[in-house]
Amino acid sequence: MRFNKSELRSNRKLVVADAVAIALSASIAVVLASGSYFSAVERAVVPGFVLTALLVTMPILFASGFYRRHRHSTTMPGMLALIPGATLSVILILLLTRGTGWMYQLPLTTFPIMLISMLLQFVGVRVIARTREHLRNRPMASADGLPVVLVGLDATSDLFIRAAFHGLSKYRVIGIIDDSFDSTDLLYHGVPILGSIRNPAAVIRRLTASGQMPRRLLLTKTVTHFDRDGIETLSAWAEAQGIKVRMLRNLTDDDADITGGATAATIDPEDVLTRPQKTVEMRLLRETYRGQKVLVTGAGGSIGSELVRQIASLDPAEIVLIENSEFNAYQVDRLLARHFPDVPRKLHLCCIRDRVHLQAIFEEHQPDMVFNAAALKHVPLVEANPCEGVLTNVIGTRNVSDAARSVGVRAFVQVSTDKAVNTTNIMGATKRVAEFYCQSQDLISRDTGCDTRFFAVRFGNVLGSSGSLIPLFQEQIARGGPLTVTHPDMERYFMTIREAVELTLVAAAQGLRMNDDNGRIFVLDMGKPVRIVDLAERMIRMAGKVPGEDIKIDYIGIRPGEKLFEELFDRNEKITPAGFAGVSCAIPHPVPISRLRASLLQLEQAARSGNAEAVRKGLVDLVPGFGDEQPESDVRPFPRPVSRPSNRGQIAAAQTARRDESHANSDPGRGKAFA
Repeated sequence: MRFNKSELRSNRKLVVADAVAIALSASIAVVLASGSYFSAVERAVVPGFVLTALLVTMPILFASGFYRRHRHSTTMPGMLALIPGATLSVILILLLTRGTGWMYQLPLTTFPIMLISMLLQFVGVRVIARTREHLRNRPMASADGLPVVLVGLDATSDLFIRAAFHGLSKYRVIGIIDDSFDSTDLLYHGVPILGSIRNPAAVIRRLTASGQMPRRLLLTKTVTHFDRDGIETLSAWAEAQGIKVRMLRNLTDDDADITGGATAATIDPEDVLTRPQKTVEMRLLRETYRGQKVLVTGAGGSIGSELVRQIASLDPAEIVLIENSEFNAYQVDRLLARHFPDVPRKLHLCCIRDRVHLQAIFEEHQPDMVFNAAALKHVPLVEANPCEGVLTNVIGTRNVSDAARSVGVRAFVQVSTDKAVNTTNIMGATKRVAEFYCQSQDLISRDTGCDTRFFAVRFGNVLGSSGSLIPLFQEQIARGGPLTVTHPDMERYFMTIREAVELTLVAAAQGLRMNDDNGRIFVLDMGKPVRIVDLAERMIRMAGKVPGEDIKIDYIGIRPGEKLFEELFDRNEKITPAGFAGVSCAIPHPVPISRLRASLLQLEQAARSGNAEAVRKGLVDLVPGFGDEQPESDVRPFPRPVSRPSNRGQIAAAQTARRDESHANSDPGRGKAFA
């Protein structure tokens, strides 16, 4: 075979190590074969024997292609390939030394000993090289990776686990479900085998009892390869728990198959998120919500239905559903009937604006925990209908919280939004007033020694929720575009529905343990804000298209009430750690309850009479900073067409300057309740 100089250059360290191994093997073989007869005669033979071994073996190693394999790609088949070359070398050395009578002093046992020693050292050198490279370049596997369970144990699962272990995947494998019964409780690459797909009940019990549930079940083979009853049972359980079941793609699929299989409808909102998702300790949630009567308003909405599903999985005593939309009520009732038929439930068609009906529901069920997820949340729509926004988001919240206090619930949780922070729109202002009311109620509990706690949980945009960006972009991609983005600099915080709800449940559970921290708002950690245009481009690529070529992006200008950026904390809030992962605390300046109730009464009168101007004025007087003139850069519409900015550093600096200017233009002393 032709010798390539690059082989020597690329594997020079390996060549030197092999030469040393040959010399050592020759020397060791002479000593061991001679045994007690080793004398000056044998010592005199050693240098010549070592030189002969090197001159014979090294050319054969090169000619056999030993050094065409990269030292870091050592595998078992590659190691077995060492045997023919090493054996041939030893046979030639035998013929040159004993066969010609040149080194008659060497016993015949010298040569098999030399072969064994040489093979062991060759293998050892390559294993050491592979291990050193692996340890030097191995990324740290992220503890924040998305927890998944693999269904099936084969070559695909082997490669997937290796990739995840090396930090090359966003997933973290926490278990394997095998076909066989015999492998249960064994470890595969350090991952426990949870059981057999043919005994799904045992696997489900083990997963449910574990401290952490998976977010995905990843099938390593097509469904037809698994036991039919087992995979159907496992899939039904996963659907009830909100665990997605996906099949891993075959690594041998070509690019056309992979990209062509993706459509706008198949894009998973969780895959759009570029940061690792937050995970929570499920044991705490079970301890908090097991055996409790839980009431959820807005139970058929995106957040409300996920709240209902997760709470139902925690074995509550009863779930009370309040929903204003008949269709949403029907859908969430179907969800519970299908997946949690044993959980007692009661559905009420009721609007939270109806104080009398709401009070009757609370008195009938006497709930222990209340989650107020009912709200009008679409910024432009609420901007155009301020009276409706106040009646639902402010007066409705007051009605629910007052009813909760009247029956002595343990905890009332208000679902809030980052749009309530330094807000420029009606929707954000109404949610800010709702936060004020919850804070004041929690302070009353502290001052009166009441057991009822009131919490507000603030988070940003929820991926995949109704009326959010993901469904809109999916629809636009399905039509062939264009995708409509308001401004190239616009950015938002994003969470998946599941992690937002999980952290909301955790915040309430932990809040009940923090007896001396009244009046705080829990703010969920959403990582860094994401530019909307980057999100749009990512979704286009996930659909197998090229942004700007296959699907265009149009900039349509900022809509009324919108800001280029959102913030997590108000300028007048004190920020403190919550004491548990994924959540911080904001402590706003409280509004006296007497002024707040008077203001809410006037807001309600103005809203019910349809006086939009009075509603807006009332919100301006009540919410600090709302109604102040915005910096021009944040409100002017963006003209079309436009090219995307190329200098990200300048964009970031400009946005920081806009934030500073916005804060400087606001009067921190403003916030008295109007009377």
